[in-house]
Amino acid sequence: MTANESYPPFTMPVAEELQRVTGRWWVAAILGVVTAVLGLLLLVDLATAVGVLAVLVAIALLADGFTELLTAGRQTPSWPAYLIGVVWIVFGVVALAWPGITLLALATLVGIGLIIGGVMQIAAAVTGRRGLPMWGLYLALGIITVIIGLLALVWPGITILTLAIWLGITLLFRGIGTIWFSMMLRRAHKNAVTAG
Repeated sequence: MTANESYPPFTMPVAEELQRVTGRWWVAAILGVVTAVLGLLLLVDLATAVGVLAVLVAIALLADGFTELLTAGRQTPSWPAYLIGVVWIVFGVVALAWPGITLLALATLVGIGLIIGGVMQIAAAVTGRRGLPMWGLYLALGIITVIIGLLALVWPGITILTLAIWLGITLLFRGIGTIWFSMMLRRAHKNAVTAG
């Protein structure tokens, strides 16, 4: 089929299901914007007090976890992405529940979280390489995440600001990617409504 040819119309049950699923494109868009904004906040205000930064990091971990859960269904297999999302959410809740956290403790907490999350991203990329678009980028992000997590554990002098920079960059690009994904869902929704 060439680019100028149209696809045959969906059968009614498929069209209705496609409209239902893609009709929630705005949820992905909102989550993408929130994730990107949190990433920017971490990158722009690096001099923020440790307590506020700890809360921002915790919220960013939570946002990244929920983003991972939201987008897990588009990966094959999807279980590693669900697991990664849960890990980020758990570490985010722990960081929020412990507001008096020190730089070293937060760096250790985030370092462990980065190692676990990175290993899971590597496993997801390797096991899902046939069905995961651009799996190599997902693999590279997992490897880099593990390296940064190890650095946070090996060199206790690495401050939370360094981790916040990495987390900010990761969240910014993940947010942009989620916004892009939501726009693809929106386009699919418009096409499904038109075809239906």
